[in-house]
Amino acid sequence: MKYKLVAFWLVVFGALFAFLQTSFEYHFYYIEQSQLFLFSKMYAMEKLVLPGGLSMLVAEFLVQFFILPYAGPAIVAALLTGVGICTAGIVKRIAPSSAFFLLYVLPVLALLFMHFDFNYRVQGTVCYLMMTAALYGYMRIRRDLFRLVAGCVLVPVLFWLAGSVALLFAGMVCLYELLRKTPKWYISLIGMAEVLLLGLGVVYFSLMGEYRWVFGPDLYYHNTLHPKSVIYYSWICMPLVVLVAFFLRNKKGLPAKKLIAGICCVGQLAVIGGILWWGVPKFSDAKTLRLKKLDYFARTEQWDKTIEECKGKLTNFLYMCHLNMALANRGELSDKMFNFDQRGPQGLLVQWNKSENISCMLSDIYFTMGATASAQEMAFEGYVSAMDDGNPRMLKRLVQTNLIYGAYPVAEKYISILEKTFAYRDWAGAQRKYLYNDEAVENDPVLGLRRRMLPEQNTLAMIDGLNGDLERFLKKGPANSAAMQYLGAMYLLAKDLEGLKAVVEKYYGTEFLPVLPLHFQEAVIVMSEKEPDYWKRFNISETVVNRFAEYKKQVLANRNNSAALAGLLNRSYGNTYWFYFMFK
Repeated sequence: MKYKLVAFWLVVFGALFAFLQTSFEYHFYYIEQSQLFLFSKMYAMEKLVLPGGLSMLVAEFLVQFFILPYAGPAIVAALLTGVGICTAGIVKRIAPSSAFFLLYVLPVLALLFMHFDFNYRVQGTVCYLMMTAALYGYMRIRRDLFRLVAGCVLVPVLFWLAGSVALLFAGMVCLYELLRKTPKWYISLIGMAEVLLLGLGVVYFSLMGEYRWVFGPDLYYHNTLHPKSVIYYSWICMPLVVLVAFFLRNKKGLPAKKLIAGICCVGQLAVIGGILWWGVPKFSDAKTLRLKKLDYFARTEQWDKTIEECKGKLTNFLYMCHLNMALANRGELSDKMFNFDQRGPQGLLVQWNKSENISCMLSDIYFTMGATASAQEMAFEGYVSAMDDGNPRMLKRLVQTNLIYGAYPVAEKYISILEKTFAYRDWAGAQRKYLYNDEAVENDPVLGLRRRMLPEQNTLAMIDGLNGDLERFLKKGPANSAAMQYLGAMYLLAKDLEGLKAVVEKYYGTEFLPVLPLHFQEAVIVMSEKEPDYWKRFNISETVVNRFAEYKKQVLANRNNSAALAGLLNRSYGNTYWFYFMFK
């Protein structure tokens, strides 16, 4: 029997790991960057003096390893399996002969659904595991009085170590003793009173800010947001499991007949499958999964993978922003942007909404452009809006931007923080060679280029809008710099031909724009369709001229069939600026 249990839980762990790894791999990389675990005594002490501090420390210690391949799914699968094992122990203490494994799995599924939400703290699952382990240990105490006293001791201990889950533990103790008809069961109500007093006390003394964090699972969610109702499912599951276990207490296990026993097992598996079939699409957002993948590619500068991921129809401006950033980093934005599904200027730069993920993405885009001040501002916003103690990725950006500006004491401060981390200490140590060393910064291909692109005077960022900033940057950048690509792309996507004309006439033939990129050439023809001599001024290629002639010929031939015109032209000319200008 022992080996069957081990095999069962190994199968559960393997299934959870395989599911999370194959379906949510990039989710865990995304979660890791929303917290900053430091190997520091002061950092640890600041956590431990707060209710739930130990569980928070444990969770953040585990989450820092999510940056490693396979680590995130393995850690979460292990935590969930641990919850299942403890729940099985609880059920077996109440109904030893019960073989309804569905009861063990329900809390696991409820917690699994919460892990799809990137605003959920892994601390919630760690605390739930602590609670189920404590409850199982409590139930193993045979002498009633000792057990009741132990419950009164465990409640405040669990409250301080794990936070609000102590309320669930205290409630389960009361329910267990009441259903068990224990003499003097009312002593267990002391635990509920303890939670109430402790909760009121920590809010009164401002150790915790809101009662919902003290008396509910909201503590294990982003503190500026209100969670969806799914966060309560695991808390509801536990009393239901105990109630059903007591109902089955005097029942026999599965029928002796193998056929009927097999049907019962299959039925339970079918229920689990049905719950997954309902819950996975409901609580996992496919759009955010794709965005997390693109975010990881941007973070690791895998631009080819970003471009490959964005082929086909795009309906989300965030995807487009990642795509265009990848094209710009490859130096291909001005030549290949219309090979993809462009839908306007927002595909270059979405509006800032003060959230962590948008701040991080905008910081990446601005850094690509060479807009160091804006990249620094968004990095700071992304850092301070992170769920727990800062965003390490944005802290790296703050190191870079301060090195570019020569603010070496600030950069050194950020480097010293990153040196206390597991995943970033090597990178941080490598940045020390730039401190107080202008020559090293200026010779670096990333930092040096952006330092050269800084305005000569202390000019406020965006004082003339982004277009004005880009013009200042590109004057000092290399040929076909990202600043030039973005500036031109903004005019193209906004269909602002006058703005593009001014840029082309000002910079064509200079070191900043020695040759017109493909889409610039296509736009020149649009802005001066009846002036072929104007085209020659910019050396428009014969290939582009001939292709436009064929395009115009097809437009004129099908002008009486406007409904089918776009579809007809899209097949041959969907990757041109002419098609975008006419139909999008």
